[in-house]
Amino acid sequence: METILDRLEETTSKYAGRPAVDDGSICISYEELMDKAQRIGAVLSEKIEVGEPVAIFAEKSTKTLAAMYGTVYAGGFYVSVNPEQPPERVKRILSVLESKLVIVDKERLEQLKETGFEGEVLSLEDLYDQAPPVDDKAKERLAAVRGQLTGDSPLYGVFTSGSTGNPKGIVVSHRSVLDFIGHFTEIFSITSEDILANQAPFDFDVSVKDLYSALMTGAEVVLIPKEYFSTPPRLLDYLCDKKATVLIWAVSALCIVSGLKGLRYRVPEYVRTIMFSGEVMPIKHLTMWQDAMPETEFVNLYGPSEITCNCNYYRIGRRFEKTEKIPLGSAFPGRTVFLMDDEGKTVTEPGRTGEICVAGESLAIGYYNNPEQTARQFIEYTVNGKTQRVYKTGDLALLTEDGEMYFAGRGDFQIKHMGHRIELEEIESNFMALDGVERAVCLFDEPKNRIVLWYCGEVTPKDARVQLKEKVPGYMVPGRINQVEEMPLNKNGKIDRAYFRSLLS
Repeated sequence: METILDRLEETTSKYAGRPAVDDGSICISYEELMDKAQRIGAVLSEKIEVGEPVAIFAEKSTKTLAAMYGTVYAGGFYVSVNPEQPPERVKRILSVLESKLVIVDKERLEQLKETGFEGEVLSLEDLYDQAPPVDDKAKERLAAVRGQLTGDSPLYGVFTSGSTGNPKGIVVSHRSVLDFIGHFTEIFSITSEDILANQAPFDFDVSVKDLYSALMTGAEVVLIPKEYFSTPPRLLDYLCDKKATVLIWAVSALCIVSGLKGLRYRVPEYVRTIMFSGEVMPIKHLTMWQDAMPETEFVNLYGPSEITCNCNYYRIGRRFEKTEKIPLGSAFPGRTVFLMDDEGKTVTEPGRTGEICVAGESLAIGYYNNPEQTARQFIEYTVNGKTQRVYKTGDLALLTEDGEMYFAGRGDFQIKHMGHRIELEEIESNFMALDGVERAVCLFDEPKNRIVLWYCGEVTPKDARVQLKEKVPGYMVPGRINQVEEMPLNKNGKIDRAYFRSLLS
């Protein structure tokens, strides 16, 4: 069965001298990237066994990407660990992985020491700059490793929050990425002529679409430094200078640009397609982008990390009213997406809400070193008359008369208040449609039995409350509405709900 390494080598044979990755400081060709990855892989192959994880504690960069692919050449799977996380969380991630080896950039070495990690530490810079050419002995070792890899071998791991407080490590196989990216690049016509502007950090699987769409087509990936998002003019100049053609970004990243009026400064003129995911896109921000870039295609993507990036896509072909929701759209080929009710039955009747479930290609291997959680989320279920492995997302959707599904929040975002069942995200959606509101987050303060909302925008809390009362029943109007200067975001670029929950305690 083909692996990612086969596709990297095939692409390199076609586009050897073409730029593969550019981080603003180092730009290397496909030939150079493959050479660096093989050199690093030869070093690592003497230190790990096939199927073992290698944690990479570094900012995204050309060197980091070479180390990720080098880990795969060594037969392992890579786990990018974001240095912005607190040491205690990094420690828990390394504990779940049972890591015996961490690759770290020199600037983060002291941070790694704070976690108490006692295994082997390798310098990212030394690996990239000093790994020797692959000699005959190393070639034999890499070939032996290669003979043990299959499409079902683990390729990467990403960590998400867990209900117990310990992070969950989602492990994804070579086959899952090959299947998904094969459909993805075909549907959105990504070719060797494209330049993908990467926004997401490497520990967030939005980046998988950038990296592997390029690897499989010969396109170029331009890594955008994270600090550029705090100054939209600098960001937009960068996109134009690099002639970026495709943006696959988190919703919050797009909202930062439109919210800070960046599109009034400059429009990224070469961009033909913008895809977004991670949260519900506020219609007012989508409209700003559509107004600024009327010839650009916009696509809503949906799907959790456990199903390899996305399971649904919706091409946006019209303007939406402020209070409308964007449909989840069509399932990617090779997948079945359906709703399941509380009794474990498939929802087929319009007007009903159910949990989004996914069967078919590209499901993750499971949660690393966590068989109990894997068994709870990945179940056997009969789909289209056939018993299949199914992932239960925990997300809710509404099935409508026209057969569309509309995201309806998380199952755990639903509350019962004043005798009514309420989706907090419904309140958020209506609040963000108000004039003078940019972003909003809504939580339920259970001890005080009240709904609390925070927002950033120009409208006063008093005026916002008056406007909201015109859109939702009185029992859905928050007991407290707090205005903040900016929305704190978590490491994945989403609104940091954990921060706001801490304000309730």
